[in-house]
Amino acid sequence: MELYDVNEFWKFDMRVGLVKRAERIKRTRKLIKLEVDFGNEERTIITGIADQYSPEELEGRKFVFVLNLKPKKLSGVESRGMLLLAESEDGRVYLLPIPEGVPVGTRVW
Repeated sequence: MELYDVNEFWKFDMRVGLVKRAERIKRTRKLIKLEVDFGNEERTIITGIADQYSPEELEGRKFVFVLNLKPKKLSGVESRGMLLLAESEDGRVYLLPIPEGVPVGTRVW
């Protein structure tokens, strides 16, 4: 395992976001388009978990997202962040829900 200085970690802007809308991206097997509220802005974020979760399982829930990544186009849709997940060695993905009382936009560290 490679080790990093803690200052590398602090470069990431991780925030609590509320998934307002989620929908599968047509003609893809794994992609879901999320419209996420961060309090002061909404962003479109694409996640590749449609083979394990439905859009309905994501809508209305809070998760942690990384916001300061370079935008990336996936199936013609620009993603402006990344949903944080846990993944087991066998490839199973686990959502990391945020408790109800945590405000949208809260910084995570």
